Amino acid sequence: MRKLIFSLIFVIFHAQIALCADSLSLSQAKKIALAKNPALVAAGYRLKAAQAGVKQAQGRFLPRVDVMLIYQRSDSPIQVFMAKLAQQDFKASDFEIDPLNHPSPRTNLKTAIEITQPLFNQGKEIIGLRKAKKHAYMAQLEKEALTQYVLYQVEAAYTNWILARERVKVLEKAEETARTNLSIVKARVQNGRALTSDLLQAKVNLAGVKRALLAAKNQEKVALSRLNLVLGLPTNTPWQPEALGFERKFNPGSLAPWQEKALLKRPDLALVKEKASLADLGVKEARFRFYPSVNVKGSYEYNAQGIGGVSGDAFSIMAEARLNLFSGFEDRARLAKARAQALAEQAKVREKKNQVLQEVEEAYLALKTSKAQVEVSLATVAQAKEALELVKKRYQNGLATIFDLLSAETALRQARLELLSARFRQYLAWTELRFRAGVLSEKE
Repeated sequence: MRKLIFSLIFVIFHAQIALCADSLSLSQAKKIALAKNPALVAAGYRLKAAQAGVKQAQGRFLPRVDVMLIYQRSDSPIQVFMAKLAQQDFKASDFEIDPLNHPSPRTNLKTAIEITQPLFNQGKEIIGLRKAKKHAYMAQLEKEALTQYVLYQVEAAYTNWILARERVKVLEKAEETARTNLSIVKARVQNGRALTSDLLQAKVNLAGVKRALLAAKNQEKVALSRLNLVLGLPTNTPWQPEALGFERKFNPGSLAPWQEKALLKRPDLALVKEKASLADLGVKEARFRFYPSVNVKGSYEYNAQGIGGVSGDAFSIMAEARLNLFSGFEDRARLAKARAQALAEQAKVREKKNQVLQEVEEAYLALKTSKAQVEVSLATVAQAKEALELVKKRYQNGLATIFDLLSAETALRQARLELLSARFRQYLAWTELRFRAGVLSEKE
């Protein structure tokens, strides 16, 4: 009696959890993942950092303004002499030998403003800005590629969750069939038309189905926790699924259009191309090292002996040009290195294109194969149903053994599970093909 009460409480508790759980469609799951997946959130921040890097690079074209405040007190002949000049307090008597060699300590408060306007520094500002823009675009491509991957993970996890639930339903139906067959065997044993060993085998078969059902329920919980992990939610978040359409028929058409789409839309391929373009910028940067640097500087300074003391101010403007004539062949080696790196990145682009084409072809053929497997599994299930009905009637009439009955029951259960797996593989192959073609998105 206690076991019955506890069982009822357990069933009611889980029924209440199921009622409280919100429904979750595949489209809703994608929206949640796009907003809360930790990897995507991190990619968004990396993109913002790269965009801030563009503004940082743009700032290098603007003048730099520095303010310096210096307090100095010294009896050094040189420092005192310079302080008097800066404070515009130099007199004829200061040329006397003894005051020059042994001056009294003097205080100088210096305030200086220095402005530097870069004009051309071996292309560092220009190349730096172009690189920053490239890095920002690459960060955007990385986020797009990660978005595609997360959407792929969501579809795979959601599909696996639905598959796990459908397996539970199949095994529940198998348990019901096993119980029905057990009743048939009991009736035959009671009528003296079957052996007790038949009854024991039927009970063992039912126990095996129960164990498989329990394992399937645990697999369903694991599948849901994996889905929540991809969504960026607590793994124990309860959901009720919506129909996914496992029975949908997919028609991918021919292979060539999918490969063309991939070459145009795969963000990871575009990212490799941008890396090659970035390497080309490295070659230009190395070439610019042979050019001069030109800057304009201006400064204003105010020197005072103290608050209310003698003071003087001055300004200066100058243009500075610097050309490196020889640096131990370092610049030539840098250029050679940049060219080699650019050629390596171009080779990676060619390799990535071939890889993309191969991945699309593999996914396309996998979808074709899975479609054929679904058709075969459908026929197998129909045959297994018919075979079980025939064997059941033969067993009732004493024309078949318990082994024949249980074998037919097992064959139907395995056929149904294989059909589920085949439909899962077909749906996942469709997802894989869209992912490899770079068109996997919420609207697809």
